[in-house]
Amino acid sequence: MKTRRLGRSGLQVSTLALGTMNFGHPTEKREALQIIDAAIDGGINLLDCADVYADGKSERILGEALKKNGKRRQVFITSKVYWPTGSGPNDRGNARHRIIKACEGSLERLQTDWIDIYFLHRTDFNVPQEESLAALDLLVRQGKIRYTACSTHPAWRTVEALWISDKHHFPKFTCEQPPYNLLDRRAENDIIPMCRAYDMGIISWSPLAQGVLAGRYSDAAKLPKGSRGAQKTVYADRITPQGISVAAKLTDRAKRSGHTPARMAVAWVLHQRGITAAIIGPRKLAHLKDLLPAAELELTEEDLHHFDRLVPPGRHVSDHFNTAGWRTGFHSVSPATI
Repeated sequence: MKTRRLGRSGLQVSTLALGTMNFGHPTEKREALQIIDAAIDGGINLLDCADVYADGKSERILGEALKKNGKRRQVFITSKVYWPTGSGPNDRGNARHRIIKACEGSLERLQTDWIDIYFLHRTDFNVPQEESLAALDLLVRQGKIRYTACSTHPAWRTVEALWISDKHHFPKFTCEQPPYNLLDRRAENDIIPMCRAYDMGIISWSPLAQGVLAGRYSDAAKLPKGSRGAQKTVYADRITPQGISVAAKLTDRAKRSGHTPARMAVAWVLHQRGITAAIIGPRKLAHLKDLLPAAELELTEEDLHHFDRLVPPGRHVSDHFNTAGWRTGFHSVSPATI
């Protein structure tokens, strides 16, 4: 497995990160434990989690897996804070109280003394960034987290956070975690150039566009039972006829090249400038085994030009920023888990 430097941190992380969102639901614990062990054996050293995934079950399963296999010190664990984890008014967002409480809860579920990279899952426009960053600084000084990061933040907001960190000597964000795939390339317009300018790593989520680029959908109006799109409206809204059409053309090219469409879609992300790693979130062990070779897959210039014609740079045919109201000018969005 290839590794790349994660922003200014100096950490060498695998180009594939294991996403754990499915662990606990729909992936049962037994298979999730197998997936974690196989991912580490396959060279993945970056395990991505969050407090809201499967209502905390994902963190518990990940913690149990690393306790059993004794490989905690061989890997980097991430977790996140922002989305609601309770019904109270202080069980959400990025206030100091919330961040500290959420981190301590994650540490307990993960059965670890520290989280390697702790993300603000979304930006909180209701809380001054000084407060959020001061809370992260405290957690770093306490040894509970080692690096700070942000996910799906607007570029201007991240730059403001870097300026505040400079001013107050807080730890700077090491990386950003945006949605990025062939169907939604808008991160190329602002987030990716910003990260490259400020030496921040980029760990992209949803490189398979929620399974669309793996060929799992044939009709945006008839979603398969049990699929991610059938679970929630926020997921269904990301599945479009245009996206399915692009996926069909990617599948044709993948077959001619002797690859699976999922493998080629992930490889495409890893070929883009500024990308450190792509998060893969297998529901089954077979999905992981199919995706592991994507880290070594070399696409040709002809492949890359072909994909640029399908969806030009900076454009989109599917909205994977639909849990980030700032992209459309609305700062208040409904709770979601990714």
